[in-house]
Amino acid sequence: MESNSVAEFVYRHDNIKGIYMVFIASASVFLDVWDLTAFGFVLTFFRADLNPLGIMLGISIAAANIGAIGGAILGGYLTDRFGRKRLLMYNMAIFIVFAFLIAVSTNIYEFTIFRIIMGFSIGSDVATGFSYIYEYISRGQRNHYYSLWAYSFSVVALIAVGSVFLLDRAIHNDSVWRYIFVIGGIFAAIILLLRSRLTETPIWLYGNGKYRETRKVLRNVYGRDLDIKASEHKNNTGLKNLVSIFYRGLNREFLFAFSLNGIVGFIGWGFAFYITYMLEILKFLTFYQILEADAIIYSFGFAGAVISPLLAKHFGIYRAAVIPSIIAAISIFALFMAFSRILPVYSVIPLSIVIIFMNYSGPMAYNAVLNEFIPTSLRGIGNGWNYMFNKIMEAVSGLTAGAILVLVGLQFNAIILFLIVSIFTGIAVYSGRSKYFTKGHVSDFQTSPEE
Repeated sequence: MESNSVAEFVYRHDNIKGIYMVFIASASVFLDVWDLTAFGFVLTFFRADLNPLGIMLGISIAAANIGAIGGAILGGYLTDRFGRKRLLMYNMAIFIVFAFLIAVSTNIYEFTIFRIIMGFSIGSDVATGFSYIYEYISRGQRNHYYSLWAYSFSVVALIAVGSVFLLDRAIHNDSVWRYIFVIGGIFAAIILLLRSRLTETPIWLYGNGKYRETRKVLRNVYGRDLDIKASEHKNNTGLKNLVSIFYRGLNREFLFAFSLNGIVGFIGWGFAFYITYMLEILKFLTFYQILEADAIIYSFGFAGAVISPLLAKHFGIYRAAVIPSIIAAISIFALFMAFSRILPVYSVIPLSIVIIFMNYSGPMAYNAVLNEFIPTSLRGIGNGWNYMFNKIMEAVSGLTAGAILVLVGLQFNAIILFLIVSIFTGIAVYSGRSKYFTKGHVSDFQTSPEE
């Protein structure tokens, strides 16, 4: 076989265990979303219990993202160097330990330190998980997972709403927030057990000269015995690869993926994380009515996830990403008008629905966008850079939005969010004009008619 034939075989043949592998490998996506949404729903309990003062509220909320910044880039490098499965196991073990330590935190400083380390494991695991997924399913199957991140956000958010409702009914004190992390730790323990049954990806094995293991995996997963010849070009992952990835003539494509990251990061933390908190400040709904509104909002997010791959297939990635981003930015400005009482206050809910729906139907697929063009030998590093940038955006957004909401007010947070999302949208409009993102291009998630 030629040097790239293992990758071509994987991309052309459906993996009959694909759904199982994608779910187990992408567990950190669900855990990240669980941390974002469920914790956001119990933020008032958290504040009452640990009483974080001033800037410590923003720092404690952004702590997971701060840890994930380092975890993403280091984890991306380590998964290219040492393998996908090994990192998937280590990352989840770290998450379990520190999720339970967070649950028993006695003060805001313990909470922040433990959450930074837990965030490190999430950042590393997301970069590893997406590298694993895009090396184990065919081009045809990838269309089903194009909006995996959006599915995760919407479904887990709905589960979180129901969980918080039941916890609040069962636990009549401010410790409700602690059980959110206990649930996350239990889920992670189950995932760790299931991950022990995963196999390393044949693409990584072949690229690192492990030919016997490659044959074994292909035989077990695809039922095929392939005559694999030694490649003259083995992967040689070193620290220099962290930088050299940007010298491959793909900077325009990276800029597009990163701009979508910026949109998602600021909408996710500058707005979505604080939806429950903002509705409580407005005081026109009870807490349970707010949870009902959350459920409706994220139900539309799920609808956005459903149509996301359809939009990309029929209009191309570029239009499917930038048009919803433009509409989301306009809706955020309208939200500013609602907070300023120029529009009726009850319009906050329908505007929130539009923002979440557009975010999930377009820019939320940024991980799939990146894997359209990233070189196989640097997939982990590329996913690490991508997720690191996302976490920088989320950390900055979560930190600043928390401070602005508490110290200044809702309308100021909305107008700043509008300006930032508009800037990233403008960058996406400019940078996304690439052959990789046009309709009909043979991409990682769409099989061409000739195939």
